[in-house]
Amino acid sequence: MNKKKPVTFRSFKIPRYAFDKLRICRHCGRYTALSEERCTKCGKASLSPVEHRAASMAGRQMSTRLWLVLLLTLVSVYFGKDFRQMALCGAGGLLLLGLLYYIQRKVRLTENLQSLNEMLGRNIGLIKEGLEMNRQEAVSVLRENDVLAYEKLRELSILLRGDRIARQRVALLHGFLLRKDMDLELEQLLLKDFEPLLAEYIGEIAKVRPDLIKDRTFRYVQAYEGQILRMVKGPAILTGVAGAAVRMKRYALLYSAFIGRYVHDLPRDRFLRLSRLIASHPHEPWNGLEDTVAQIIESKYRWDPEFQ
Repeated sequence: MNKKKPVTFRSFKIPRYAFDKLRICRHCGRYTALSEERCTKCGKASLSPVEHRAASMAGRQMSTRLWLVLLLTLVSVYFGKDFRQMALCGAGGLLLLGLLYYIQRKVRLTENLQSLNEMLGRNIGLIKEGLEMNRQEAVSVLRENDVLAYEKLRELSILLRGDRIARQRVALLHGFLLRKDMDLELEQLLLKDFEPLLAEYIGEIAKVRPDLIKDRTFRYVQAYEGQILRMVKGPAILTGVAGAAVRMKRYALLYSAFIGRYVHDLPRDRFLRLSRLIASHPHEPWNGLEDTVAQIIESKYRWDPEFQ
């Protein structure tokens, strides 16, 4: 009996830069990576993106420089010995002020990025503290709303990396009925060691979204092939991954030895794809896979016109 439940995830767009997800509370200074309306620490609706805060800080620094030049200009004019000297000091100061303003406008983007880099480096401890609070918040809603918990952890994974959050996400995905139209991912969930739930998830991905299985996943599966084989659905998982490898010539060549161990159980469409790849590129180093495929065609698909 299938106990997995059908779910729908909110649309999620991976930001161009990881820090695009990070916001700071203007009232209490807490950092968050979640899409919340109010700061969960102070309750104020005063969250703003960190790049806005950094741009504001850079703007204040640039304004301070302008005011300092203006002040020095006024002081030099005040202490001028005569009108001519005062006029020269005033003109020189205004010229310097205009030049500084022009240069600062030209380098404003660089100033903003430098300010952001300094702010993040200076507050790295507070950022880690805020992200950990976010993670605990996501886990706290797990029993009431596992979909919301997963969505929160998915947002956090942009900034909070590591096996702990990946394991929690995999555990939640294990209870969901996966579909082709869902916003799924795989490479970001790979762990350093063997995890049966992750192996099962890879098997499900091989069925609904084989395009997500790439080099890192193939290497993970090969590294823990023995453990996966000992699972109840292990052979089916490995066969599914082998079937995903034949969608591209590069994968089929790189992992030909792995495919060869499960080629006998490949579905007809995957096996047909593989046989056509080999027939189209007979001089490539298939490591004996071409002989195995030829034997299977002779014994299993001998009368199938598509294999002729």
